[in-house]
Amino acid sequence: MKLLSSFIAALALALFSTTAGADDMSDNKKNLMNFYAAFSEGDLDALDKVLIEDWVTYDANPGQGAGRQGLKDFIPLVAASFSDFEWKVEELIEEGNVIVARSTFSGTHSGEFMGHAATGKPFTAKAIDVHHFNDEGMVTHTYHLEDWIAVLAQIGALDH
Repeated sequence: MKLLSSFIAALALALFSTTAGADDMSDNKKNLMNFYAAFSEGDLDALDKVLIEDWVTYDANPGQGAGRQGLKDFIPLVAASFSDFEWKVEELIEEGNVIVARSTFSGTHSGEFMGHAATGKPFTAKAIDVHHFNDEGMVTHTYHLEDWIAVLAQIGALDH
């Protein structure tokens, strides 16, 4: 019975797994990795490969301007506030022209952030992004939710 249970669990995992190796990724998933490389690697030009120029982001970050250039201008502000910043994509789920990304971002508070002086404290937080692609494989708009409250709590910036 234990062997049968293990087999069923392994089969279910194989059938319902939502993440794939790079060889199994769709072109849109591969291209989407440019979005996260802009944060982790500071490769702002990578955004030109994945976002249309007048890309729309819903729930933009504080201080973030409009379009692709607005994000390009925002990322250096993040880099100035957090050293060893990393954005790790945990899971990608694709349905038609939409990809949902579940990810984790982390770093160390090494510069002023939202009026709070550097604390040297590390943080880890979660994010969910819903990216909508056009027929050319470019993201036209994104809905996102990042847990900046968790960041503020971990760096000691919330008054309790």
